[in-house]
Amino acid sequence: MSTSLQPSDEQAKVITGCLMLLSIIALAFVFYITQAVLIPFVIAVFIATIVSPLVDLLVLKWKLPHIVAISVTLLLVLSSGFLLCLILIYSTQQVIAKAETQYSEKMGFFIHSTFDAIKDADDPQSKPDTEHQAATTTESLEDKTAPIEAAQPVEAEKPEIGWFQKMGIDLNLLQKDTIDYMRNSLKAIAISTMQTALNFTTTSFFVAIFVIFLLAGRDPNTVIKNVIYREIEQKIRSYISAKLVLSFITGTLVGVTLSLFGLELALVFGILTFLLNFIPSVGSIIATLLPIPVAFAQFSDSPWTIAGVILIPGAIQMTIGNGIEPKIMGEGLELHPVTVLLALSFWTLLWGPIGAILAVPITAAIRIVLMRFESGQTAGNLLAGKLPGESSMVA
Repeated sequence: MSTSLQPSDEQAKVITGCLMLLSIIALAFVFYITQAVLIPFVIAVFIATIVSPLVDLLVLKWKLPHIVAISVTLLLVLSSGFLLCLILIYSTQQVIAKAETQYSEKMGFFIHSTFDAIKDADDPQSKPDTEHQAATTTESLEDKTAPIEAAQPVEAEKPEIGWFQKMGIDLNLLQKDTIDYMRNSLKAIAISTMQTALNFTTTSFFVAIFVIFLLAGRDPNTVIKNVIYREIEQKIRSYISAKLVLSFITGTLVGVTLSLFGLELALVFGILTFLLNFIPSVGSIIATLLPIPVAFAQFSDSPWTIAGVILIPGAIQMTIGNGIEPKIMGEGLELHPVTVLLALSFWTLLWGPIGAILAVPITAAIRIVLMRFESGQTAGNLLAGKLPGESSMVA
């Protein structure tokens, strides 16, 4: 007589969870190894998701041939990307050219003035002692009328040492290192921006190929019948469209604000704000801090202008990101904030900045698929911040 041991529901869930964890580790390794191919493909998937309504409109409403509709849509996407890259490359060339001349002189003047003030404050011998001078003058006048007495031996006073000298810090060397660091940081920002733009132009070729085949193989009638694909497409398109509009408004306001202050790279920082807003939480902070080296270099003689360049764009980011965006998106993709941060860290580790931009849409698509299967609903609910045992509706 043989007995078969059947695992309980709790054991089955534990086994399923362990297998999913091992699958995630294996897939992460595959994604990292094949990132050169997968990154253009995933970008193409999201671009095709955004522009597919335009293709459907041209085909169904305007009765254009499918290949013509795809060509028009692709030309519009490539033109926008190419124009964006040209603006970035031109602007960064300007700042690289000025980094060694105009900005270096302004930074040097600002840092010299700052360190001179520090030296005067730290060196006790450089401070004018008015009381001592007055007492010395009074004593000298009294000495002229008093009888001459025998000279008393005077002990030599030891010079006072400032705080920086006690710590062994050479202010002259620190001043030189600070000037070099600011100059190199300014050039590094410009060069990295140009390299990103150039890398995007090379990647865009593969993205365009994938977009063509994705749009050519897309059948609107099949999409309508496929519930899972339609739900993924609708939610991702809604999220990306709302993000595009809000990021465009944020980038425009920041760019206009910096232009009103007279910042020479205002256009570049406006575009970078637009792109970085797709990175949750961290992107807005980076976009706010990026203009600081240029602001110090250009407005070294106006601290209030530097403060305005930092604070006003930061206020714009906070208002749109924390006030307007949650009201427009509502629940959005139904991802818990902790899930968003973990997804951001995970995909950034795998794919770098592109992974950070794509982290939220990819994680949302994974959750939608998980919620369609009974064995994956627990993991899908965890991504939404719903612990096991809580009452939840199946998406």
